[in-house]
Amino acid sequence: MKNQKKDFFGIFFESGLYRIGILAVMCLVLALVSDNFFKVSNFMNILRQSSVLLVLAACATGCILTHGIDNSIGGVMSLCGCACGWFLNNDFSVPAAIILTILVGILFGAINGFLVGVVRIPPFVSTYGVSYIANGLALILMGSDIFSGFPKSFRSLASGNIFGFPVIMIIALGVTLLMYLCFQRSNFGKQVYCVGANYTTAKYSGINTLLTLFIVYILSGCGAAIGGILQVARQSAAQAGMGDTFQMTAIAAIVIGGTSMSGGEGSVFGAIIGALILTLIVNAMNLLGVPALAQSIVTGAIIVLAVLLDVQLKRIQAARSAAV
Repeated sequence: MKNQKKDFFGIFFESGLYRIGILAVMCLVLALVSDNFFKVSNFMNILRQSSVLLVLAACATGCILTHGIDNSIGGVMSLCGCACGWFLNNDFSVPAAIILTILVGILFGAINGFLVGVVRIPPFVSTYGVSYIANGLALILMGSDIFSGFPKSFRSLASGNIFGFPVIMIIALGVTLLMYLCFQRSNFGKQVYCVGANYTTAKYSGINTLLTLFIVYILSGCGAAIGGILQVARQSAAQAGMGDTFQMTAIAAIVIGGTSMSGGEGSVFGAIIGALILTLIVNAMNLLGVPALAQSIVTGAIIVLAVLLDVQLKRIQAARSAAV
């Protein structure tokens, strides 16, 4: 009987399956309090709302897995979104604008990788500084303007559907699948976990720790660029500061999904669950008519409670392991 209880705890809690349970309970509660929740139009809205956050969280997961953090997500997203709008308004083709925007994100990811891996500046400080630089460049690029009037082919990234499924969600799922394969199903992913678990041990075991850090921050910068592109397509406009609201939300989604800030523990799948939970919270408040000014307070409180729950469960897990 004791072994059965231990197995149940191991499967349901230690594996993080309880987060799926939380997601299911949230859906059930929302269906009971709102008749509009299970409408197809609302589900399409949820899919579109979660897409940008899914991309940001999935791509930035690697940074936290290596015991780092990318505080430049919002700033780089804003700069890339503004750059994309500038390219489109200056007669660049849609494919060219997208490619150049992603290159901008890769450049800033490489800068973060250099500061963290080579200069060895703590990730929290270095990426925060890079965020300010990116936001400043976005303000210089935009001035007081807002770029709009983009081609229909570009706007269809957010508004279009393929077989009734939003194109923006297909893109988001494609990116998250690539990140899942990268971090959970490749030798590089194993190196990422090793670096996060113990940097010194990983270095002396033959892992190229510098290259690993460069790649994870480049992937995060690439994700910020894709997120900026998709957000511009959603809004049909580009403006400075457009990524500010996504900065801490993306990191919160990763942590809520079970990725440890201490590094070496977590998954892209968990980040997806975390992003969906946060999106459902916002959707629920919209359906229930919660005032916009109060939504940030409610969201913040729920994030704190979710992280607290995760911390407590890990303490229980550690205590059970010590008792065996």
